[in-house]
Amino acid sequence: MFRLTAPWLSLPALQHLFNLFEEKSATLRLVGGSVRDGLLGLPVNDIDLAVDREPEWVMNLLCQNQIKTIPTGISHGTVTAIVDKRPFQITTLRVDVKTFGRKAHVAFTEDWVQDALRRDFTMNAIYADKHGHLFDPVRGLEDLKSQQVKFIGDASLRINEDYLRILRFFRFSARFGHEPYDKQGLEACTHYASHLPHLARERVTEEFLKLLELPSPLYTLESMNETGVLTYILHPGRWDDLKSLVALEKATCVAPNPLLRLSAFHPLLEEVKTHLRLSKKQESTLAFFMKNHRNVTIETFKHQAYLWKKERTFDLALLQTARRLTASEISLEEGALYIKKLHQLFESWLIPSFPLTGEDLLSRGLKEGHDIGRILKSVETWWISQELKPDRKACLNYLSTLL
Repeated sequence: MFRLTAPWLSLPALQHLFNLFEEKSATLRLVGGSVRDGLLGLPVNDIDLAVDREPEWVMNLLCQNQIKTIPTGISHGTVTAIVDKRPFQITTLRVDVKTFGRKAHVAFTEDWVQDALRRDFTMNAIYADKHGHLFDPVRGLEDLKSQQVKFIGDASLRINEDYLRILRFFRFSARFGHEPYDKQGLEACTHYASHLPHLARERVTEEFLKLLELPSPLYTLESMNETGVLTYILHPGRWDDLKSLVALEKATCVAPNPLLRLSAFHPLLEEVKTHLRLSKKQESTLAFFMKNHRNVTIETFKHQAYLWKKERTFDLALLQTARRLTASEISLEEGALYIKKLHQLFESWLIPSFPLTGEDLLSRGLKEGHDIGRILKSVETWWISQELKPDRKACLNYLSTLL
């Protein structure tokens, strides 16, 4: 019998919860991402559980055993138990009586099959008990093994319950699936793609950036483009720049940066802002990548990294190298060699601190109002021009020439 054997299954806090419910003749099982990722040997952060008791009953049991309990979404059957400072979401088995977008009117049940049938993909509807024994009512394990992301039952019905599942289908296929993707799922996503603009842009943006964070999103994006889904999120831009960037990442083992990839794929900030809902910080980062045309080289890296931070400077160099690769100015081997050298510098070099402060100027007799900030900036500019090498004594000597 196939079992879940993940090391976290033996966590004392988790086993304590299993035992508490078992003592009261209730059935508690793991479900969703923790089971799926555990079976694949992937890291697991969030541990979700399902139970065949109503949420008020669950709350009472936890409180009676002095377990901190949060009614996270009690109207939909979800409470959070905090054990050994770790949260565990426990949700009562339920069926959707009526769905409208992400929200739904639910009814609680003790039927595990009915609970499974309301979920999105078969691989997300695998349950496991305290020993790792599986309950798999919709044959999710078979699809997980064959790397096929499939909707549970009728794909159209699942999508009509929440149109965000269109994007989740592509993201899950990119992460867990195998080419080609499930035909029924693709056809349903194509048919209902025009409903995507009705979703909150925050939700669309979150899903799209999660997709861009995956190791190999190219085939998925092309599938989204062919089905018309991508048109309703962001009009396609520079495929070749994105392909070059992904190739460089793979050749140099650099972790993907979704915002960097977005700026490579669609370098028009105002249009991106029209389609996606970005935070101020994300907008600032994209603006830096899209509008900064100053070349980063091995020789200028330290200077630029001091001004822009190391991570941003390295990412900008990666983007510039990808564009040179697209333009056939360099080969992939040449680009990868340059990025590897720059990454060594990135890893080994610590950004120094400017040796002077405003107190140094005050100790030299300057008083408030003598434009201390301007003078200090002049010394810092000189220090940067000297490749950030002068020490405190040299900076004080240069300050004396200004005074």
